[in-house]
Amino acid sequence: MLLKEFYRRVILTEEAALAFLREHDLLDTVQDADPCHKCGSVMREKRKRNRGGEFKPVLRCPRRGCQTTRSVRKGNQFFHYTDMNNKLHCNLGLCEILELIFLFVLDIPMSTVTTLTGKSAKTVNDWYNMCREVCTVIVSHRGKMVGTTANPIQIDELRFAGRRKYNRGRMLNGDSAHLSDGSDAEQEKKRNHDRKIAGPWVFGLKQGSDCRYFWVELCDRDTLIPIIERECADGSVIHSDEWPAYINLNAMGYQHTIVNQQQCDVDPATGAHTEAIERSWLDAKTTVLKRMRGVGHQLFQSHLDHFCWKVMRKDSSDLFVSFLEDVRGVYR
Repeated sequence: MLLKEFYRRVILTEEAALAFLREHDLLDTVQDADPCHKCGSVMREKRKRNRGGEFKPVLRCPRRGCQTTRSVRKGNQFFHYTDMNNKLHCNLGLCEILELIFLFVLDIPMSTVTTLTGKSAKTVNDWYNMCREVCTVIVSHRGKMVGTTANPIQIDELRFAGRRKYNRGRMLNGDSAHLSDGSDAEQEKKRNHDRKIAGPWVFGLKQGSDCRYFWVELCDRDTLIPIIERECADGSVIHSDEWPAYINLNAMGYQHTIVNQQQCDVDPATGAHTEAIERSWLDAKTTVLKRMRGVGHQLFQSHLDHFCWKVMRKDSSDLFVSFLEDVRGVYR
């Protein structure tokens, strides 16, 4: 959807935003809305002026003496989420919510969104987290990957961490020099060989447009094998490098082919390779690490799920509408 079409047709007014959401079956129409919870009368759609002087659509009971009002969002917990007291916990209008969703789909950074919309950083962060939760649910409900000879599953592991700018700062543990006694005084002298900089490990599986990334603390057999068994169907064709954790995949029933990347990128005998997932790492690492600046590791998996969702929906004609359809599938 073009930007001008979004602002002119979707969020021009609250009524237009409501009609757009009803068109995509995200909110109930007046006929499908629940009756009044006090007297049981059929609710009617009315317009109510808010404190800012703008009109917003509401549902109101027509019975004299009752006239209870209710939000038109009720029925979808994504747009009508409540607090512990069962009260509406969102002061944003439908236009404002859809604008934040649209900017999220476009991958606009949160700092830029706060400048463009005037919303607080906390508000933007909360809605971005809610949108990533939708991506997590969608990518976690995919079926098992079935690797074939023509379309094998490629698996690989990678440590997500930044690099030293201009070769300055502390080096990684694998590159560090061996110190005589490990004292802080000697480490102070050799600042390029300081203590280990820990970074998250990511295990990935890729088959065509289906990529699945998982944050793991260790890349050993006990960690990776359960993920492979959960995500890959029995007997699938799997290509990988010589990582020791994959040694027993053939004994487990998979058709596993190993590529010795020190000798060649594509095995001349079998044609096996891991170039697709190796190329995918570049996009994932560049995109996810850029989003993860200042974000704790507890949200790292949600950023990976967001990237996997975008890869899964890359052939969609309208990514914004596709995201709303996924919201409907999760919350309706």
